[in-house]
Order: sequence, then structure tokens, then C-alpha cells
Amino acid sequence: MNNINRSDFLPWSNPNYLPGAPHNLPARPDPAVAGTAGAAGLVVPGDVVNIRENYRYASLIGVSLTVGTTSVKFLDQPIGKRNMLGFRNASTSSQDLFIEFNANATTNSWLKLTAGTIVLFDTVVPQDDLYVISSASGGTLAYVFSTFSG
Repeated sequence: MNNINRSDFLPWSNPNYLPGAPHNLPARPDPAVAGTAGAAGLVVPGDVVNIRENYRYASLIGVSLTVGTTSVKFLDQPIGKRNMLGFRNASTSSQDLFIEFNANATTNSWLKLTAGTIVLFDTVVPQDDLYVISSASGGTLAYVFSTFSG
């Protein structure tokens, strides 16, 4: 038999309190035993645990550049960690843009952006040097990124 309390899966009545189960966060202590277990450091209240990770919040830098038919590096590998990266082919004509990671871009590069296409990396974010090339002169790449020290 399974001992899961189905009420743990219902919406929380108080959004400021995150219950410990089934979310694997520390349990909120029982006030009756908080003086004994809490004093020994065995219980950490769930409402005082810092469950946020600062690098999950992005401070965006946005750039737009004109791209020709020669590969150019547009973003260096970060000193810290990149936690968000987005591209948009902002070309007004039918130029295709090609993005390459850690090597010069070619028209055979893996990431192809047709006009108006948007790509967003916000969970697993590439940390590489980034290069771009256009299928025709006058392409426009708009991109945003965020890094944090680390």
C-alpha cells in the first residue's frame, strides 16, 4: 500500500509556506517540539529556507547587429555563467542566419534562423563562444543574454 497523503497534491492554501512533502523541502516544524529539535539544529523551518537561487534571475543585455556573408564572433564565452540566451532573426528581407557554437559559422551550421524566428535558451544555456553568418548581406541578428559571476 502506498502511504502518500493525497492532500499533498492539492493547491496550497498559503503560498508563503511551501510544504516539505512531496516537494523534498525541509518540513515546517511542529511548534510543540520547535524548542527541543529546533534548538539542536535538527529542523530547519521551511518558511526561512532560501529556496531561490540567485543565478536563476536574469539581468538582460540586448544587442542588435548587421550580419554579412562572413562569419563573425558576436558573443564571447562568459567569465562566469550565462543563465539566459535568446536570438531573433530581425532581418527585413529573406536572409537566413546561421549560428555556430565554438567555431566559425557556415551556411551548414546546425542552428538556422529564418526571418522572424526566435530561439530562447533559459534552462540549459550554451556557454560557448558564438558566431553568426548570413545567407545574404544585410541580415540582422538581435540577441539578449544574461550572465552571473561564478
